[in-house]
Amino acid sequence: MKRKLTEKQLKRFYRLLSVPMTDFDCGSRCAPKNNGTPYCCDREQVTPVLFRDEYRWHRERGVFWKKMPVKTKKEKKLVEETCSYNIFSLCPGVANCRRTLRSLSCRMFPFEPFLDEKGAVTGLIYQDGENEHCPLIGKPRRLYNQTYISNAIRVWQELVDTFPEEKEMFLRESRKRKRLAARTGKPLTIFK
Repeated sequence: MKRKLTEKQLKRFYRLLSVPMTDFDCGSRCAPKNNGTPYCCDREQVTPVLFRDEYRWHRERGVFWKKMPVKTKKEKKLVEETCSYNIFSLCPGVANCRRTLRSLSCRMFPFEPFLDEKGAVTGLIYQDGENEHCPLIGKPRRLYNQTYISNAIRVWQELVDTFPEEKEMFLRESRKRKRLAARTGKPLTIFK
């Protein structure tokens, strides 16, 4: 069975995720520590992954997004190990960002879904490994727009239901996070 994101879904996802995550531009907080570029927009630090259907949808509307050129063995291996429905991409960069064209991955950073044992998205958690870079990580719940959190959970649920590999990956990650929290005694911060 071929899994596909429809234009109708993508338009709905983009509408749902157009709600601001916070009431301020978070990039203004980390850019001064990263040579004036927000961490999540720094091509040397982060490469956005778009769903193939999302990439095609954008390309039908212009050339804002381009495929990431593979230049190193490490990049080649990364591309080879990625699910066939994903594509590593590049945007024109922070100076030429058109916020309405930001990808789903850009709109959801620094969050990823947290799944229960049945594969239901029960909330959002911070992406692992971004603690030192993103100024949002570790901030109190009140900082985040609750409508954004609810909308992102809806989008993630539909994405993991569409792509079983995504569901399996985030289910493994959620289990790993629960085990780590139990072992260290540090509670998980789950945004619901």
